[in-house]
Amino acid sequence: MSAQSDFVASVKGLIAQSKSLTLDARKKVLEMLDAVRKEIVTRLAEIDPSSFSSAQLTVLKHQVDALFDQFQANASNAIGAYESASFTLGSATVSTPLDAAGLDAAPLGAISTSALKIAQGYTADLITGLAKDSAAKVNALIQRAFLGGQQISDIIAQIGKALPGDKGFTGIFSAVGKKATGIALNEILRVSSIATQARLEDAADQHEDLQKQWLHLSIAKVPRIGHIEADGQVADVNEPFDVEGESLMYPRDPNGSPENTINCHCLMKPYFAADTLKPTAKQKGLLEELGITVSAA
Repeated sequence: MSAQSDFVASVKGLIAQSKSLTLDARKKVLEMLDAVRKEIVTRLAEIDPSSFSSAQLTVLKHQVDALFDQFQANASNAIGAYESASFTLGSATVSTPLDAAGLDAAPLGAISTSALKIAQGYTADLITGLAKDSAAKVNALIQRAFLGGQQISDIIAQIGKALPGDKGFTGIFSAVGKKATGIALNEILRVSSIATQARLEDAADQHEDLQKQWLHLSIAKVPRIGHIEADGQVADVNEPFDVEGESLMYPRDPNGSPENTINCHCLMKPYFAADTLKPTAKQKGLLEELGITVSAA
């Protein structure tokens, strides 16, 4: 294989790994949230409506709060681990193709590790806010239902159930699940972009022809037209892309508007112009000396 084809094959392999990572993260978050839902349903099923009191409602509220607190801790740790893996993968998106093409990849700068920790802290704050808001909404639903004299079965139906195949939830947990998985996927992929950009900046010092290219993945149910139009756009490593009229250094750049960055599934990859990775005259001469014919293709 030529250096160019080795380079392209490596990029494709890393993109496949990125897809697998986000799918696994989504499944993990939904499983954690479903564990909370099941425990709340269990507590509700144990209640005797005929003897239910305000004191029991207070106990139930504290139990719901505690369950979501545990979800917050577990989810933050799990997503943080996925972010670390995504950080490594984002860095490899540059170094692995360069290595495959026979080009040296520069070591990753220390600043990137700091950026990872900041990103993980930001994600933990988002999950904390989601957990507290969700607990308040579930408790409000339960309180309204008991005040209205609803049956336990009706309350459980409003809490919702999990859909088969990791597709989400019904009831009040539907919105919670969408928000939780949205945060997880967006922040995991954001970390990947941060690592890719950092590695590109390091590698550009050694390879002056190195650029970056925007890659749109057809994953979103309603893809952004501007992101489809940006597919294939090439920019210098230290210059932003022009995406829907905004200057974005990479997909999910926090400097962009929420409408342009949240739930974006695009990726960024290293790019060399067509002639850059073709065999040089010296390489061709060496191959011809070995009796290997080299064509223009």
